[in-house]
Amino acid sequence: MTKEELLTSGELDFTVSKRKMLYEGTYDGTYNTPFFCTVNDKTAEALGPVRSRYTVLQNADLLDNILDKLQPNSYDLSQSKCGMFGGGKKIYFFIKLNSNIAIGQDGFDVYLYALSSHDGSQRLVYGVSTKTHSCQNMFATLMADKDNNYVVKHTAKIEKNNKMFINDLIDRNLMGIKHLFTIMQQHTPTPTFHNNFLDIVAKTAGKKKIVQSVKDKRNELSKSIALERENKGDTYYGLFNGLTHYLTHKHHEYTNWSPEYELLVGNSNSYTKEALKRIINEMRAQGISLN
Repeated sequence: MTKEELLTSGELDFTVSKRKMLYEGTYDGTYNTPFFCTVNDKTAEALGPVRSRYTVLQNADLLDNILDKLQPNSYDLSQSKCGMFGGGKKIYFFIKLNSNIAIGQDGFDVYLYALSSHDGSQRLVYGVSTKTHSCQNMFATLMADKDNNYVVKHTAKIEKNNKMFINDLIDRNLMGIKHLFTIMQQHTPTPTFHNNFLDIVAKTAGKKKIVQSVKDKRNELSKSIALERENKGDTYYGLFNGLTHYLTHKHHEYTNWSPEYELLVGNSNSYTKEALKRIINEMRAQGISLN
């Protein structure tokens, strides 16, 4: 697959321009302003207001910059994907990497993802995403980088900031994920922690009346957790995979957003962060070393 074919497959074969904003007079004519907005040139749809310093990074240029970060022959475009939200307000890429990882009996495909926007709402960010071979569960996390090199503003510096290989950082992030998951495989959560885990997607505490959708979410999450704990063990790892199983395969029934949106910026993303935070805090409280 060529870069052009990848862009077309995700409907990212459009350009964006930054244009001066006008306003309509009360009685006649239009008048200039010092403000700007971005426009999808293919649909003529206004995407969002932006500052004068905002630099448009075209979809094709963004893809070039992502691939320039990767060492040659380290990725496969034929298994990659891209897309947009809101008519092009936000765009994303999942670039399939040729490397993979294994945790116990689980094998994982690995993707570099990039998330950006054309409406000024989202800095360019990079992250790592994995897909489990056995159940296709997906998990995504921002690139952990102490120098914050992979959170980039849309300014004139954006081209300069993109000129460095990212493979080593990806490997370090994958090692961190593998290390944490390996520890999670070795320890069993308490029944109380397991029950409270359901509140991540459907809270019931303090509510006098529980609506049916909340009951349904908790029931579906419970079934996913039971399935994954049976397959992957009665551990924090099995519990966490129960959540990613639910978010990958069932959560779309309760949201109007696409699975990709949910994974990167929606509730699924928030639920995953909250789950890992709770698990890490609980293991520390139980005296489990994470080193």
